[in-house]
Amino acid sequence: MSTTRSQWLLATVSTVALTGVTEAQAAPPPAPSVTNWTGWYAGLNLSATRHYASTQDVNGWGQGALGPGYAPYVTPFFDSKKTNIGFGGQVGYNWQFSNFVTGLEADLSYVGAKTTFTPPSNFIDPSGNCGPGCTVSATNELTWLATFRGRAGIVVDKALLYGTAGLALGGIKNRWGYGDTTLPGTKGFSDSYFNINEVRAGFIYGGGVEFAATQHWLVRIEAMHVNFGTSSSSFTGQPDWGALGTFTTNFKNSATIGRAALSWRW
Repeated sequence: MSTTRSQWLLATVSTVALTGVTEAQAAPPPAPSVTNWTGWYAGLNLSATRHYASTQDVNGWGQGALGPGYAPYVTPFFDSKKTNIGFGGQVGYNWQFSNFVTGLEADLSYVGAKTTFTPPSNFIDPSGNCGPGCTVSATNELTWLATFRGRAGIVVDKALLYGTAGLALGGIKNRWGYGDTTLPGTKGFSDSYFNINEVRAGFIYGGGVEFAATQHWLVRIEAMHVNFGTSSSSFTGQPDWGALGTFTTNFKNSATIGRAALSWRW
């Protein structure tokens, strides 16, 4: 009787154990929580843009007939830096391959980084003709910025770590000039003897991190740098204290952008 009961208990335990093993083997493993980045997205951004401008007085505007022994009205190079808060929007499309994501993005932002200042002067006028109204002024501005970029990165949980590079277009204004507002017989002061107002193209690159806050909302922070190269402006005429000639100024512009963005993904 005891032997029979022991055999029955052993058979029951074995049956329960085999049933549990079978069910565990049959149950599929839980699906990993992977964010699907493929698809369209669009949103708004807030940025802080630092605009750098460098001005080169190539051949001594203001030096004129005074000769090479005298310096130009301003030093050969002078710079300005201006940071401004801007805003804009972006639209793009992503493709995901396992944990790798690549995509294309376009954006347009208002920058409004403008600064007007008095450049450093090392002008020497031995004749003493430069009167009390002798004035010099320079203005540099990056008005707006548009970019067309590729993105590529790695998905880590719900975050996308990416690099980006492409084409940037910027609305740029540079000008400077000098003159005497009180001296009779002169052309007077103008801050635009050398002047550019144009759309410049440049190469932009950077990187950032984007986080899938929900199924549809994406939040990111990113940093980028763009170089717009060199523009030239020439003026043919006679300075108030010099000889007739053609004078040239070179302008160099670049910018560094820090940006936070919120996007809706379809």
